[in-house]
Amino acid sequence: MRQATLKENERALNNAVASVEIEGYSVPASDKALCMDVLNGELTKEDFIKLLLERRQV
Repeated sequence: MRQATLKENERALNNAVASVEIEGYSVPASDKALCMDVLNGELTKEDFIKLLLERRQV
């Protein structure tokens, strides 16, 4: 299976964010950056979830 390009990852993320925002929610820039890290293979999904949960417990 081929890997998605950076442009494809950005497009996928932007589409997902737009869908969330249509529902009235917002996605902070820091969370978008973490999502890109996951899409680019720089962060695991498990670590991503762990980081988000830690941020929300502050």
